Amino acid sequence: MSSIFDSDQFNQNLFFPRRDPSVPPPDSDEIYVEVEKSIRVHVRRYPSEKSKFSLLYFHGNGEIAADYDNIVPYFSALSAELIVADYRGYGKSEGFPTLRKVLDDAHIICRSLKSQKKLKDRICVMGRSLGSASAIELSRKYKDISCCVIESGYADPIPLVERRGLKIDQTTPEEDAIFNNSKKISGVICPLLIMHGEDDFLISSKEAQLNFEQAGSEQKELVILEGVGHNDIMMAPNNAYFMTLKKFFESTVVR
Repeated sequence: MSSIFDSDQFNQNLFFPRRDPSVPPPDSDEIYVEVEKSIRVHVRRYPSEKSKFSLLYFHGNGEIAADYDNIVPYFSALSAELIVADYRGYGKSEGFPTLRKVLDDAHIICRSLKSQKKLKDRICVMGRSLGSASAIELSRKYKDISCCVIESGYADPIPLVERRGLKIDQTTPEEDAIFNNSKKISGVICPLLIMHGEDDFLISSKEAQLNFEQAGSEQKELVILEGVGHNDIMMAPNNAYFMTLKKFFESTVVR
């Protein structure tokens, strides 16, 4: 199937890989997952014996795992053992990313972490912005995932293409089955939290609403945080970002 989502023009405009030459934190668990022959993707785990669940986190575009080094304590306070996955070409990973490979690699990463016993019994998958695609992909496929969090995620892939300066009139059913978050999220049945900034002008909060309406979960919640946009959502007034996560985790994986 020939698809604009597989084209060099789309993927070169979509991804903003950034390398990470820094030294890993002394207490991090550096994991390299072979996703293809001679191509390894970097995953950084922040071990915590006190944490009650694993939080497998797929970051946003232009971000790398190391960006989360300094905010680990905030997630630890929520009883989460944070595990941040890079994409091909990002951080300490090898290769070059495409949207299709990002989705395929998410499965390989998840299976590898399980086989290495790097995941706790309770698992939450979280995806921010571009990472929402990986989170939805895994949450609809693996029944042992306890819950899912979508932060600042996209819904319809047509605006995603248009934001890359390209034009398409419609997507095919085959493309929707792989790339359309708002279609695929109907297969997510685990507890679901969707968070979005009210002032997000990169990905409209209307896309969060669409994902929420289409989600198959019986337990689902949409939280639009006031006073923040796409890249400052953690800075929501009154610590609303982390308080929202705390409430959700306590109702799902922290028992």
